[in-house]
Amino acid sequence: MCCPEPGRAPPIDRATELITPSKRDLGQVIEWQMWSAMVGYPERITHVFLPLDDRGVDGIVRRLDDDAMCAIQVKGRTSLFKGELQVVLRDVAIADTNITVVVALLDPAAMTLGDTVYVLDVPSINRLGTHTTNNGHPIVELAIPYPHKPGSRWERYACSLSELADRVLPTSTAPPLAAPLAAVPPGPKDLIGHLAELEVIRLLGEGAELNTFKSFPDIEVAEYLVRHRPSGLIRGIQVKCITLHDPNGHGMVNFHRAAFRPSPAVDVVVLTYRSDLAAFDEHAWVIPAVDVPALVSTAGSNIELMLHPAGGYGSKYDRYRALRSRLAPHYTRWFATRNPSQR
Repeated sequence: MCCPEPGRAPPIDRATELITPSKRDLGQVIEWQMWSAMVGYPERITHVFLPLDDRGVDGIVRRLDDDAMCAIQVKGRTSLFKGELQVVLRDVAIADTNITVVVALLDPAAMTLGDTVYVLDVPSINRLGTHTTNNGHPIVELAIPYPHKPGSRWERYACSLSELADRVLPTSTAPPLAAPLAAVPPGPKDLIGHLAELEVIRLLGEGAELNTFKSFPDIEVAEYLVRHRPSGLIRGIQVKCITLHDPNGHGMVNFHRAAFRPSPAVDVVVLTYRSDLAAFDEHAWVIPAVDVPALVSTAGSNIELMLHPAGGYGSKYDRYRALRSRLAPHYTRWFATRNPSQR
């Protein structure tokens, strides 16, 4: 290649430009490598939920057998400076004291994470970091030795990738919940069921204090997690929908008995779709999954709930009724009545 003329920028190699990952791309690689480590190493089943709107938490990991959950912010670098991982966090990024920050080093050539990662809580970051400003905005700078040095103040926060899931998820003192008898993958979703999920996401998105996360893959009772930002509390959601042809109809909600796990940390949100209106009406139910077995008496492979939106008042389902359009305020109020220790 010839030398550029003085004062002119060198020509851009478009082929190289297309295959060279950007800083943002590498950040995504670091996050996905992190989620892979948390799902791939543990013997206990762990799932990852990713945000539908970026509000300071990169993902929530959830352990299936005991409902242990942790909201995580991922920070990573592709190089060291003087043997240190240097990370900068904005003060707004760690204003939420209920998150866990995981710091990792990515080898950009091999696209793999270094075996050592650091797991830090926000109070420790504020104590160990250097508080300064950038363009007038408060920031916290971390300079973490890599690999970790025995006896350093950072040693207690270091762990290997294979230990990461056990480190970030608290150990539950409650007895483990029964695992499903068989891992039954979900069947193809029909259009109405898909629209119902999108409607629930839209409604929860109206809550300024709520942040919704989607399970990847979608293979458990909790299809979504909704997180209350002020308290850090998290609640699982499975969306169901019944279709009516007129306002006086009724509909059935089904669960596969072998795959259904009545978790006390999950709700079943049921919407009503009116085919005569080609729209959802206001009838909805929010039923804790743990209550579902007591509401039915059917045997066989399915659990069935028969719901009568218009004529069902006085039934056992009435206490679970909610207005579809008020779903976000419903959850905001529910979280406000819970103690943060109930996470």
